[in-house]
Amino acid sequence: MQLRALGREAASPGLSSQLADVLLALPAYHQLQEKALSHVPGAARPFPPARVLRLLTGERGCQVAGQLGEALKGAGLRDQLRSRCQEERELLPGLLGLLGGVADSATSGLGLEGAGALWSRYWNLLWAACAQSLDLSLGPWRDRRAAAQQLSQALGQASLPQECEKELASLCRNLFHQSLTWSWDQGFCQALGSAGEDQSSLASSSHTTELLQQLFPPLLDALREPRLGLLLCQPPGPTPLALGLCTLQTTLVWFLGKTQQHLAAWAPGSFLVLIQKNLPPLLHEAAALSRLAAEESLGLEVEQQLGLEIQKLTSQIQLLPEESLSLFFQECHKQATQGFEIYMPRGRYWRHRLSPELPSIPSEYAGLVVRTVLEPVLQGLQGLPPQAQAPALGQALTAILGAWLDHILAHGIRFSLQGALQLRQDFGVVRQLLEEEQWGLSPELRQTLLTLSIFQRLDGALLCLFQQPLPKSEVQRRPPCCCTCNEVQSIELPSSSLNSLESLEPPLPPGAPPAQTAQLLSTLWGGGPSPEAYLVGNQQAWLALRQHQRPRWHLSFLSCLGISPES
Repeated sequence: MQLRALGREAASPGLSSQLADVLLALPAYHQLQEKALSHVPGAARPFPPARVLRLLTGERGCQVAGQLGEALKGAGLRDQLRSRCQEERELLPGLLGLLGGVADSATSGLGLEGAGALWSRYWNLLWAACAQSLDLSLGPWRDRRAAAQQLSQALGQASLPQECEKELASLCRNLFHQSLTWSWDQGFCQALGSAGEDQSSLASSSHTTELLQQLFPPLLDALREPRLGLLLCQPPGPTPLALGLCTLQTTLVWFLGKTQQHLAAWAPGSFLVLIQKNLPPLLHEAAALSRLAAEESLGLEVEQQLGLEIQKLTSQIQLLPEESLSLFFQECHKQATQGFEIYMPRGRYWRHRLSPELPSIPSEYAGLVVRTVLEPVLQGLQGLPPQAQAPALGQALTAILGAWLDHILAHGIRFSLQGALQLRQDFGVVRQLLEEEQWGLSPELRQTLLTLSIFQRLDGALLCLFQQPLPKSEVQRRPPCCCTCNEVQSIELPSSSLNSLESLEPPLPPGAPPAQTAQLLSTLWGGGPSPEAYLVGNQQAWLALRQHQRPRWHLSFLSCLGISPES
């Protein structure tokens, strides 16, 4: 009790004298204690020098921790550390009295060799007790990260004993790690809660993404600390690498599930905002974590394994945009296919005779299907930069138009010239939709989209369907080798690109005025790319969909015209 009471006193010459008196009395106490033990075993415990030091430094450490805790709330922490070290040095004369007890004790065997060793032992125990008490006094309501930064700064400015710096630096590491773990736990729980609140809300998805993104900066700071000389050894608890790996795993699983959910519900707006707006910041954070994990000097095998897993997961996350757009393409193709199956007419609708009044209005099904699939995509891309709009729009257009062509081929829909011209008008719905001002697409982006290869496929399909001769009833018999070019109605590719599908001139019925014929010829032979440049790879399948095809026995008579057998 007397030692504990002395430990709570402020350091002073008087305290040093009292401490010396108590320590010098210990040999006499031990002699009496040995006599008492011979009669009453376990009557009292001895006070060897090591126990005396632990009792004394435990009380002194609590006192110093209380004073440093008050300094952490305000200013002057560096001066407080210096003054506490100076005060503790005043106890040295009293502690030297402990050496006398050791010298007189035949059973001590503690190896306290001289004043230097005793003082070093005292410093180690004192500052270890101080750090432990200060850690407990901060409590969960204090900002441990701020306290660690303040204490670390004071240690760098004050010239303190090595034992003091060692223990307080260890305390800083523990405080940093505790702050990291608590902050990560709180943020991770919030992210999980947000992910489960609303499975379809766009605002909820954006909030969850922000919460996941906020988990990365503390982890990155913790991995950078070794290079600053702060993290000298690993504190207990989960390492930043383990927390980073868990964060990456959760991010990957959540994004994969969310993208599939939006696509299954056909909510392309939410999907595109998630992929094009919310995902890029997370990709940046994941890449930074992977770089630090690769650069980190990992001594333990488990840390090396964690680093490899982080790099592997980061590679998977970096592929999310590409994989998500692939899923997006498949869903767009599926939606468009279902629409064409339900609404696109077949049969006689496409086999009408050529009329002087050429088609000028798209079919109802075309606007219905294209707008049903493409308008939600355009709505979801509004507000995003063109470089983010282009990939998604390219995938959507390729999927919709590809499904359109696949549907025609799968059902073997036959087209007359009139039907082919109507199909050209229907294809034009896509361009009209892209040009609407409400979507805010830049002219450069529209031009880029119109150069997609799928538009060349459209042009090639139309080119094949336009190469139709007149029906047999409209062709007069001629000598076998006479040129009958004027009696074969066909449409060839005009001078300009067919990307817009507007430069194709309509075929002229028999007996057209000379001026109209001259205008058509001028369009046909105005130069530009050859028709072969726009032919589709499966042109034989498209040529087979023409309603009027020259019988094969008749093709040999047209060799003088230079027309291919399928023309």
